[in-house]
Parts: sequence; C-alpha cells; structure tokens
Amino acid sequence: MATETIVSIKNLNYFFGEGELQKQILFDINLEIKTREFVILTGPSGSGKTTLLSLIGCLRAVQQGSIKILGQELNGADKKQLVQIRRNFGYVTQSSNLLDFLTVRQNIQMSLELQPNFSPKEALVKIEAILEAVGLKDKINAYPNNLSGGQRQRVAIASALVTRPSLLLADEPTAALDKVAGRNVVALMHRLAKEQNSAVLMVTHDHRILDLADRIINVEDGKLGLALNQELSLALPGFNEASLAKTITNPTVLTYKSEEVIIQQGEPATKFYILLEGEVDVFQELPHQPPKLVNHMKRGDYFGEVGLLRGGKRTATVRVAKDLEAKVMVIDEEMFQLFLSSSKLTNTDVVDNLYQRLINNYLSQALPHIDKSKILAAASQAKIIRYGANSTIVQQDTPADKFYMILEGEAKVIVSNASDIRSYQITAGEYFGDAQLVDRQNFPFTVQAGANNDIEVMVIERESFCRLIGVI
Repeated sequence: MATETIVSIKNLNYFFGEGELQKQILFDINLEIKTREFVILTGPSGSGKTTLLSLIGCLRAVQQGSIKILGQELNGADKKQLVQIRRNFGYVTQSSNLLDFLTVRQNIQMSLELQPNFSPKEALVKIEAILEAVGLKDKINAYPNNLSGGQRQRVAIASALVTRPSLLLADEPTAALDKVAGRNVVALMHRLAKEQNSAVLMVTHDHRILDLADRIINVEDGKLGLALNQELSLALPGFNEASLAKTITNPTVLTYKSEEVIIQQGEPATKFYILLEGEVDVFQELPHQPPKLVNHMKRGDYFGEVGLLRGGKRTATVRVAKDLEAKVMVIDEEMFQLFLSSSKLTNTDVVDNLYQRLINNYLSQALPHIDKSKILAAASQAKIIRYGANSTIVQQDTPADKFYMILEGEAKVIVSNASDIRSYQITAGEYFGDAQLVDRQNFPFTVQAGANNDIEVMVIERESFCRLIGVI
C-alpha cells in the first residue's frame, strides 16, 4: 500500500506573549508523519507537546515556519480553509467529551453531521459498523452516564474514526484510565487507524503503551529529539536509566539506506544495535551457497549481542529491508556490558535471546534447505543443557530420543566395538542423533563433554526434530 505524507512541518517556531514578555515555546520543529504511522510524542510537562498538537489541529495560528496537512499550508490559511482542513482530523482527549444528554448513537452522529452530504440512513450504518469495531454495538442507545470510563473512551474513539479521518490526534487518551483499560483503548485506536489508512499523533506520559508506536519522539524545552531512554526501556526489560550516567560515551543514532549492510558476518563485533525505525533482514552466510534469510526484525528489536557475548565475531549479516530506510541506536561494548551488569532482568532477556539466535543460526547452517519458519519454530522449543567436564551426554546402545547440537565447547565421540575403540572431537555447530532419530535406532556411540571445560548443548525432542525435517 502506497504511503502518503499526512503532516509536513518545516522550521516551525512558536511564541507566547508579545514584546518583552514574549517567550518562545517551540524551536525549529521539523517533522513528517505518513499514512498508517502511529507516532507518540512524549516528554516532561510544559515541554510544548500539547502546543504542537494544537497547531497541527488548527486550534492555534502558525506564526513562523510551515505546517502542511495533506499538502495544504496552514500558515496564512483563512478561517474557511482551516474549517475544510479540520475535516481531515479526528480528535481523542483524556476526557471523552461526550454529551451526557445524548445517546451513544447521537454523540457519534454529531461527527457525521459536520461532513458534507450527510445522510441519516447512511450515518446509522456507519455508526453501527464503528460501534461493532470498538465492541460496543449493544450500547448504541445507552447514555454516557451508564458506561464505564473505558467504554466512554471507546465511544470517543468511535466518534473520532467514524468519518475515516486522514489524521487522528490524541491528547493523553489514557490519563483517566487504569492500566488494562488504557492499553486496550490505545491498542484499539492503533488497530482501527491502521485499518482505515489513517495516521495517528498522540501526546502521552503513559510509558505502558509506548511499544505500540511506530515512532517515539521526545519533546523537551520545545525541541524534538529521539526518545532514547524510552526506546532502551522498550528493547531491554529492566533497563536502568541510572546506568547511562556511569558511561563515558552516549548512544548514537545512524540511518541506513535500503538494502545497506549494517553488520557483516565474520567481522569483529564491537557494537550493539536497537532498531528505532524501519525493518532489517538477517542472513546466514553459508559456504558455496547463497545467503539464507534466518530472521526479519522490526522496530524495537535488537541485534549484535551474539558477537559481543560469544567470541567477538559477527555470526550473521544484517541488512536493511528492500525499499525501506532503517534508523538504529548504536551502543558500544562497554555501555552494553554495563547495561547487563546493572539489571538482572536485562541480562536474562539478552541471554535468553542470545540462545534462541544461536540455535537459529546453527540450525540454519546445519539444515540449509529447511524453511526459515520451521527452524524458528524448532528453535523456540529447544532446550539448552550445560554439561560439566567429562560428563556423559549420550551413552552407546541406548535408544535415540533427542537431537543434539553443540553450542559452546568441545565434546568427544567414542565408538567402541569388540575389536577397537575410536574417538574424535566435535565443536560448536556440530550435531548428532539425527540419523538415529529418523530410523528409530540406538546411539552407535557415546558422547562426553571435553575434559577441561563445561559445554552447552541444544536439545530437541524427537517429535519436534522429525517435524522440522518433514518426516512426520
């Protein structure tokens, strides 16, 4: 679906007061919002968020700079032009602003009555459809006083979206709601706006809903910036903002073009990345074969931790998806390690993710012809077992019931028969048990952990492995 620029702001400045009492509120604002984007404005109270929202919503006059809505300039527009432009908007505020003496149907119908060519019969069809979408079709004749706070806010969303506006403006829509109701309301707004091909610009202090945004923009002292702390909190559960104060360097933000390589398999690993905008593809480079797609990542995902925590080399290539740009937060190794040591929750999340990616990468190399989705499914069911030095992993002549792959360390394979005993080493990425699982055989060997180190082994149950390779 083609995207269209809904809001275009260039070099916008705004002032309160006049003469010696004049105070600048917004400074050189530049912003674009496109079709189907869900953009959140966050920042401290008094930073200029609501002022910017009111300028975009034609509730204040543009003083300096340019705001265009669907290509129409607001600076210098007369009242008649502003009225026409406002018809492209839907509004949701922290109070539902419903009229208590009107029914739900009548409250929503007021939005439709402002549109040209209003038809009561067509309006009823649209009202019933939007109420069904927000889960309140049975409340069509109810009065607002008989609704809960969450239900009232859903009616407000229905009123804002019933006209299928190009832009939905929301100012603290969850402020009067509890955690569950607030998230449900914003998730509903997010889904319906995407379905209707609308853009959303929301002002909020509610950090519980930030993960629903396509972009988070921080407003502080009247200036726009990236909400790096919020993005870190979303990507790394348990992120401790105080740990940033202990670092010498700060995260940086880089933008990459369509199909540009961000990291290359085999290169030294020195950075950790969080995807802020756009999408990227992860490829496994295999000898004598074309690169294999093993993962696709979107905003909020992170990458680069495998190389930092395992051996210092990149284990995959990450490339920007076709026809998109990607914006990433770049964190150096020292800061990354500090984040892990400052929060047990962050450490656990990163380590769990690391194992899933290691399993995915190794399975992709071992089984290059298996579909990516099947490998991801098998990786999610795999277990990681740590064996101490010299401990036995499988015993010769016992039934084969699992597939094993070495993730870290070395193991010794021992084959014994009446005439001799042979042995050889296997290391990370090598595996055993596959042939015996398919044929329901006993293990023809014993496998032991190396003499000097613990080893980590991925284990997949027989049924899951056979499903992976398509034999059941």
